[in-house]
Amino acid sequence: MELPPDTVLIFDRDEDLLVFESSIHATNWIEAIDVDEGEYTAAYSTDGGVLTLTAPEGPEGSVVLSKTGSVDLSDL
Repeated sequence: MELPPDTVLIFDRDEDLLVFESSIHATNWIEAIDVDEGEYTAAYSTDGGVLTLTAPEGPEGSVVLSKTGSVDLSDL
């Protein structure tokens, strides 16, 4: 099964995989407090692009998902 190109794959501390239709869906669902507390350990695009999750405004703010420019297919 091929995933849409905007799909975001996020792993949590329990090594569970969360799959989101897009970065907008991911940042709307994920809570800043969980990002701030390190709940999510890795995030990728479907092509292995490494993404970062941050909560720049702290645990009560919004979540930002950014591309790093790195690719790590072996870790994905």
